[in-house]
Amino acid sequence: MRQLTRRGLLTAGAGDRHHISSAVVVALPERRAELSELLAAMRGVEVHASEGSRVVITIEGPTSGMLGETLTAISAMDGVLAANMVFEHAEDQEARS
Repeated sequence: MRQLTRRGLLTAGAGDRHHISSAVVVALPERRAELSELLAAMRGVEVHASEGSRVVITIEGPTSGMLGETLTAISAMDGVLAANMVFEHAEDQEARS
C-alpha cells in the first residue's frame, strides 16, 4: 500500500501516475469547428464529439496540474465561453502496461 505524503499530494505523484480527465468546452457556435481543430492539435487533448456550441474532450498527462494548465489554456482561447472538467482519473503507470 502506498503511503500518502505531503510531496506526493502536492505533485500528484508526478512520474509514476497517469492522469486523464474529460471536459466540456462551450464555444461560440460559429467558432466550434475551428476550435475543435485547434483543440485536437493540442498535446494530450483528444476531441470526441462536437455539436452546437459544445465540444467534448479528454485531456491526458503525467500530473493533475498539467491537466489543469491545459484546461486553463483552453478557457483563455478566443471563442471559448467556458471549459469545465467533468471527471478526472489517475492510475499507476504499471497498471497501464
